[in-house]
Amino acid sequence: MNKLILGLLLPLSFLFADSFRDAMMEYKSGNFTHAKELFELSIKKENSVQGYFYLGKMYLYGEGVEANPALAIPYLEQAVMKGNIKAKCYLAEAYLKNKVKHDEAVSLLNQGAKDSVTCKDIASTYNILLNS
Repeated sequence: MNKLILGLLLPLSFLFADSFRDAMMEYKSGNFTHAKELFELSIKKENSVQGYFYLGKMYLYGEGVEANPALAIPYLEQAVMKGNIKAKCYLAEAYLKNKVKHDEAVSLLNQGAKDSVTCKDIASTYNILLNS
């Protein structure tokens, strides 16, 4: 009986396990509206760190949604808390665009610059000198 239940549930789990992969395919194809829905599903079903990251990035830059740096912040904060290093760069930019938490933004850029050229580029855009 247990094997039967497991045999039925296991295939169903794969229906939801690929939300992030499907979202990335849509994102890379420029189908941002569908990608957004799938990233949201990946967060809901898989607690996807990358789902938080990409939704934050989409709101920050207006990819398939109206640009809204304030709405990007909670998604990027979640991605940072869950260990996404590159999210530090984009969270810093969201803070700078919203004119909030400037010192924290600089700190995030300094931390992220060790591992990501994106942080260096963002710091340069906002004329922020990073620690060497």
